[in-house]
Amino acid sequence: MQRSQSFISGEVAWSQGRFLDCGRVICEELSQEELVRWAAGLLKFCMRYGPSVPTIERVAALADAPSDWRFAHAAFSDVRAITLAAERAGASGDPLLKSMLYVAENTAKVIYNASGGPAPFDHDAGWWLVPCFEKFLQAVARPEVADDGHRLLFDPS
Repeated sequence: MQRSQSFISGEVAWSQGRFLDCGRVICEELSQEELVRWAAGLLKFCMRYGPSVPTIERVAALADAPSDWRFAHAAFSDVRAITLAAERAGASGDPLLKSMLYVAENTAKVIYNASGGPAPFDHDAGWWLVPCFEKFLQAVARPEVADDGHRLLFDPS
C-alpha cells in the first residue's frame, strides 16, 4: 500500500499528542484485513519488549488465522480478566504489562470485528490502539524502542 495522506495526517496528529485522532485517520484508511495485520503488528512489537503472557500470545496468533477470527471475542474476555486484575493492583502494578494488555484488548476487538461475527465491538476499537501503543512506548522508556515503534505505527505496508 502506498503512503497516503491519511498516514501523513496521522503523523501530524501523533506529533501534536492527538493519539486518538491519529488512530482514527489511520484506521479509516485500512481495509479490515489490513487493520488486523496492522493491529497484530503493534501487538507483536509490544510482545518483544513486554512480559510473556500466553493469553496475549493467543490474540496475536488469532490474527494470523482468518478462519479463527471469530474466536477473538473470547480471547478479548480472557485478556480483559487479566487487565481487571492488573487495574486492581493500582500503582503497584506493572505499567508495561497494563499498557500491553490494553493493546491486546483492542487488537482482539479489531480481529473479532473483522470476522463479521454477531455483536461486534465498537467501531472505534482500532482508533484506541494508538493511545494504548503510545502508553506502551512510554512505559518501555527507551528512545530506540520508541523510534522503532513510531516507524511501525506509520508503516503503510
